[in-house]
Amino acid sequence: MIMSAKVYRFAGSHYEVGLQQGKSMRESIHEGLHAILASELIRGSKPKLVPTSLYYSMAKRRANNTLREDIFKYHPKQAQRMQGIADGAGVDLPTILFTQMLEMLIGCTTVAFSPDRTSTSETIMAKNFDYLTFLAPYNFACETKPTDGYQTLGFKMASLPGMYDGMNEHGLAITYNLARSTDKPEFFVPTGIVLQEMLETCATVDEGVRMIAQSKRGGHDGLITLADPSGNIKTVELSCRHAVVRETTNGQVINTNNYQTAEMRRREIPPDSGDLPGFQTSPARIDRVMEILKDKPLVDEGAICSVLRDHGREGVPSVYTICKHGEPGCTHRSMIFYPNRKTIKMLFGNPCQQGEYQEMSFV
Repeated sequence: MIMSAKVYRFAGSHYEVGLQQGKSMRESIHEGLHAILASELIRGSKPKLVPTSLYYSMAKRRANNTLREDIFKYHPKQAQRMQGIADGAGVDLPTILFTQMLEMLIGCTTVAFSPDRTSTSETIMAKNFDYLTFLAPYNFACETKPTDGYQTLGFKMASLPGMYDGMNEHGLAITYNLARSTDKPEFFVPTGIVLQEMLETCATVDEGVRMIAQSKRGGHDGLITLADPSGNIKTVELSCRHAVVRETTNGQVINTNNYQTAEMRRREIPPDSGDLPGFQTSPARIDRVMEILKDKPLVDEGAICSVLRDHGREGVPSVYTICKHGEPGCTHRSMIFYPNRKTIKMLFGNPCQQGEYQEMSFV
């Protein structure tokens, strides 16, 4: 099932925005929770003799003990949004914190281009969001108008307050690709919450970079790509303890799931370790993007779509291609950001199958 392309609109205090999200997404939140508890993700992590109900109760308690204090202390507005989601959906806060603990992105691909690299002389950024296949129905697009923060437009999972890919009213746009380091967190604030706060408080790339680097965080590591209408594009190679800023190369950025700076590579869990297909193919996807674009001195939307829809040289879709198909992860949505226009073009599902991108903008 593909999530509806409807754009939900929420406004008010952070609690009210969360309450509206919880009410609008109530059915999806409950269905998603049942899907998580029935998934191989849970079956593979709980002891065989422990009933799912007991394991779930223990996991909620752990999530509450791990996340609650730091989120409320360092990001109280987002904590109120989270409480509103819980109240609107008719669940307790530890349930939302439990789903927040699952924040993980599998194999995403981001590209970004400065104005001198695009045929329309504007900043463009694009991304395929890849995640666990069984959670594909629980994505949605939304606009939020908090009373004490910038307006934001982008994408979330039904039960979560944080934004992984989005834009604010100033045209500052961000994407988030998962990476993995050996660093151990001192604080426990999910990265998506930090990014939501950043979009609500920062107007430019440089402001956003400073805010991310100074934040108390302990979510998953990542590659945060930021772009704004001025043509400024930067990547923050992020762990829970370190943040290294990387500039564009020849006016473009290609990010998958591996660090590219020497400093962060020293802290990296190698992409080919473990059993996540997105990580195993991370360097190969960078090479494939470069191959697709090598004869294009100026990039247009068609060229970007050819990247997002790509199934490799052989043209065979799989969990290893940029347009990802199969298990355990697939492409949930595909997005093209236009910071100068303050619009996003998006579609849910695999971009090779879903036809034209739908444009969404602020109202």
